[in-house]
Amino acid sequence: MHNDCKIMSSAVRKSDRQSLVVEIVRGRKVATQTELRDALKERGVECDQGTVSRDIRELGLVKAAAEDGEYYYSVIDDVSPAVRVSRVAVLKQMVRAIEPSGNLLVFRCGPGNAPAVGEALDHLRVTEIIGTVAGDDTLLAVVREGVSAKKTAEKILKEIGAQ
Repeated sequence: MHNDCKIMSSAVRKSDRQSLVVEIVRGRKVATQTELRDALKERGVECDQGTVSRDIRELGLVKAAAEDGEYYYSVIDDVSPAVRVSRVAVLKQMVRAIEPSGNLLVFRCGPGNAPAVGEALDHLRVTEIIGTVAGDDTLLAVVREGVSAKKTAEKILKEIGAQ
């Protein structure tokens, strides 16, 4: 896998870099990709412009107007509560069942729906879930160490009105 970012003298993981990008745009006003690249560099992560551009696209960052009328990168869920509602609606419509097992959750979905459920979960930032892998009609979610998968399933089912 091609990695165009370095931390000090070694490569930084994409997920760590993208988490840092979200942290930066939530913590300060970043208007350009160059400013974002500079902010990453201040934190010890050097990236090329193409990588920053891909991260912005993959994270679904948007430009939102601030009080001063200028536009800055934002996490879409932070500026549009309707997006959260639509992602919860995806879960309501597509999740048929959730089965906990150890630190895993198995989501049963309709045919072809697992990728959309995974995208919704990933972007809802369910803090108990550290990652998802989607098949066609089944999604596997990994629950953070020390967190109850059963309680996480109950929380999600309650939020989507299935419990």
